[in-house]
Amino acid sequence: MAAVDAAVEVGVGAVAYTGFLGAGAVATGVTEAHHATEKAERDSGLPYTLLRHPYYGDAFVPEPSGGELTGSTGGRGLNTAFRSDLAEAAANVLTTDGHHGRAYDFTGPLWSYPELADALGMTYREVPDSGPGPMAWLNAQVRAGALEYQSDDLERVLGRPAESMIARLRSAPRA
Repeated sequence: MAAVDAAVEVGVGAVAYTGFLGAGAVATGVTEAHHATEKAERDSGLPYTLLRHPYYGDAFVPEPSGGELTGSTGGRGLNTAFRSDLAEAAANVLTTDGHHGRAYDFTGPLWSYPELADALGMTYREVPDSGPGPMAWLNAQVRAGALEYQSDDLERVLGRPAESMIARLRSAPRA
């Protein structure tokens, strides 16, 4: 919490922290460090704003092959958001009033790989995870429904709907 202590020491006017969804409630795994930082900010006495991000949609943009999409998510939903929308939301929070003391749970429109395949006129095929590792862990989280939480915070702060995965894929150049 050295950054929070330093902010207090130099007398900054306010802090904004980009954390991770769930950090306000759970201090395990991915959220543990974010949870501790959020607590330090709340306890610091400084005006603060917490911006809790989901996984970035940019990392999940699928690459169809032969008119087919594959995945290992059990067809469950993902609440990812694109970094461009999250950056715009952060800029809005930093440049407009009324955000101190707030925690925003930013989520993008819920989507699934089968829905994407259908929207793009492709087939979807569920495949097993390729082996142990971070993606296998993440796919297990998706299959358990851990990425289906939805909030309208991102849309409200943007003042418009966040970009959907379907819109991103439809606008992408095709090979």
